[in-house]
Amino acid sequence: MFPILNIGPLAIQAPGLIILVGIYISLVVLEKQAKFFKANPNDLSNLIFVYLLSTIVIGRFAYLFKYPSILIENPLTIVSLNPNLIDFLSGLVLSILIALIYMQKKKMNFKEVLDSYSVPFLVFLIFFFFAQFSSGNLFGKPSNLPWSIQLWGTTRHPLQLYYVLGLIPIIFVMVNDLKTRLNPGLLFIKSIALLSFLVVFLDYFNGDPKNIVGNFNVIQLAAWISLVVCIGIILSTKQKIKSEVD
Repeated sequence: MFPILNIGPLAIQAPGLIILVGIYISLVVLEKQAKFFKANPNDLSNLIFVYLLSTIVIGRFAYLFKYPSILIENPLTIVSLNPNLIDFLSGLVLSILIALIYMQKKKMNFKEVLDSYSVPFLVFLIFFFFAQFSSGNLFGKPSNLPWSIQLWGTTRHPLQLYYVLGLIPIIFVMVNDLKTRLNPGLLFIKSIALLSFLVVFLDYFNGDPKNIVGNFNVIQLAAWISLVVCIGIILSTKQKIKSEVD
């Protein structure tokens, strides 16, 4: 893998750089598709920045709340640039409240916002999985197939690249759906359904033993639940529309 890019005297963290490029391109896609939605593209972009900034700030405080001794030993930890000192899960969850407050202030339609982020999010995931490939994370099971890669002492399925290839047709399907003007919220639900199906299929090749609890792959199980819920919502929405037409 290539976790570090050496450019002259500079040593750049490749995964972080790939993520930043992914965020930029996703924002470009967000602005390009804005014509399909009622939401203001500037508000949509600002919402992302508000959410990401809130995630970092809240995640840092959440981490220090869990491990106060670190702050006591070095108070400057609170402004450290070390991403390992951020509880991203807590930040991502708690920042949802701030994002909702921002949306209410800007009078943004919740379903329209979700729809508008569907394609850009899938585009970002391509760069996310490339970043995982760069760092060697999200590794696949051992394999002797011709396209296997050398990683962590053996040849493995390039699971990260499987996800990249799987996302491409999903993005094409979602871009086509942009033109069909689905009911508000359905574009987002459909994107989650397709992504969940992809995870159900591909996570079989996941080589991380931490995903196995008992006899179950918890990632696949969560994806199955998500897929069933999304299909239920889509079917119930179509039934409701049909009843209104009749």
